[in-house]
Amino acid sequence: MAAPLVCGTAALAVTGGAIVLVDGASPAARATTASLRLPADAAPVVGPGVALVEPVTVEPRVADAADLVKGVRLAEEQALARVRAQAPKPPVLAPQQRVTRGDCGISTSGLGAVQPHVRAAAQFLGCRFGEPTMYGVAGRAGTSDHPSGRAVDFMVNPATGDRLAACALKNRAALGITYVIWQQRINFGSGWQLMEDRGGVTANHFDHVHVSFGAAAGGSPTGC
Repeated sequence: MAAPLVCGTAALAVTGGAIVLVDGASPAARATTASLRLPADAAPVVGPGVALVEPVTVEPRVADAADLVKGVRLAEEQALARVRAQAPKPPVLAPQQRVTRGDCGISTSGLGAVQPHVRAAAQFLGCRFGEPTMYGVAGRAGTSDHPSGRAVDFMVNPATGDRLAACALKNRAALGITYVIWQQRINFGSGWQLMEDRGGVTANHFDHVHVSFGAAAGGSPTGC
């Protein structure tokens, strides 16, 4: 829009991002103090109470259409900035809560009332290794972390078990893991140690990876 617009005589509308300019009527001629002058040879009065005047049309002020477009765009940007400022901010999660962010929806019904960071770690590991069946709180003879809700058993095949156990050990500090048992071996973070024969596939942990946890997690885990 290269042509200038007459100020006060153009209507501006913004609809769906489009700008519409509508010309108005030309301003009517009006008299100003400077324009009221008598001809030199004219009589000062032509009738009772009637002065002789010469009306002069005033030059209208003009405005550049580009300035109007800039003004509309500035108003739109300010409105968008206000909407963004009022949008709710995502909550800041604690380290143990970040583990569950974007989890795959794996069922944790078999865990029972485990500690919150234990449940988060079970979701993290379970989602990455085929969503296996998981067991948590349970009665056990002898020393065990299951009754206190600080242990999870992942029911897996040998190939998956190898990778899940390695991932758990890689993230020991982040997940709060104290040790892992897999295939009749135990690992506290310093290497695998052979365990005694307990008399069966399940008792010797050949069909599941046992992961025990401490009091709390220490940070965000990395992928495996």
